[in-house]
Amino acid sequence: MKDSEETLTVIIFRGARANPWRLKLRRSFVKHGLIAGLVLLVLQGGILAHYVYQWKQLDEFAEVKQELTISKSRTSNFSTEVDGMKKRMVVLENLNRKLQTMFGLETDDLQGSVPIIPGQGGEEIPYEGLPGDSLSGPMNQDSDESVPVPEASKSYLSMERQIEEIKSGLEWLNQKTDIENKILEELSTVAHEKVEQWAATPSIWPTKGRITSKFGPRVSPFTGKKALHAGIDIGAPAGTEVRSPASGKVVVAAYDGRMGKFIRVDHGYGIETTYGHLSKIYVKYGDRVQRGDLIGLVGSTGKFSTGPHLHYQVAVNDAVVNPIHYILD
Repeated sequence: MKDSEETLTVIIFRGARANPWRLKLRRSFVKHGLIAGLVLLVLQGGILAHYVYQWKQLDEFAEVKQELTISKSRTSNFSTEVDGMKKRMVVLENLNRKLQTMFGLETDDLQGSVPIIPGQGGEEIPYEGLPGDSLSGPMNQDSDESVPVPEASKSYLSMERQIEEIKSGLEWLNQKTDIENKILEELSTVAHEKVEQWAATPSIWPTKGRITSKFGPRVSPFTGKKALHAGIDIGAPAGTEVRSPASGKVVVAAYDGRMGKFIRVDHGYGIETTYGHLSKIYVKYGDRVQRGDLIGLVGSTGKFSTGPHLHYQVAVNDAVVNPIHYILD
């Protein structure tokens, strides 16, 4: 390449036989070409760097979008679980009310003491918004302009509303749980008392046999006059087992001239049972007995007996009642 003051000559050799090419270029043209090439190279580098940056931003946006989708899915699943818990709580509440009615408890004392707060969402949820979001900052009452909300902001707002609904639902569950726990404690106490009362209430035949004399007015086989038969007579062979029809405490185990060998059991709750004309007594004063325990044997002891049988008597609050009303089987 030859150069002069104004021009540069570029010689390109094409081979041994071909004539070389000669290109004459102005120095100013070469200078401006180099500057333009350098500028172009810088621009290309900037564009490439911007492309790489934008690609990275897209990757990060995709990750954020995926995380938002996962969070939204989890929030939705949790919201569904809370709704299921609320439904189960309503079922428990209805069951508790039925049990309260069955046990004769008042249902108005605890019910309604805490207001029911259903899970609610909607437009009134406080929201600070995102940068650039039309909901950000104070509301401009004088502006009719509507700025479109980005899709990501819409998803975020939707998830915020779901979270508020979940919080409201959990608050409702917490309040209802406190109420139902108090009711369950009361029901447990009453049920325990009812179980004890049921265990102490006569409900089975004290011995096997047929009724030979019913409860109520009759002509006495001993005096020939009208008299009140205070129990029922159950005819059975001597030696037939006599069992307690309920739990209780033996308050009498003795001999009486008219009743012969007899037992009296206090079952509590004002209920007492008496077993007369026994041939043998297996319990003593102060013993605790349970439903079905063997307490004696059928006999015919005492003056007021015409043959082997059991005189079975039930008294409630010191007044004799028909024992048949306390036999379920």
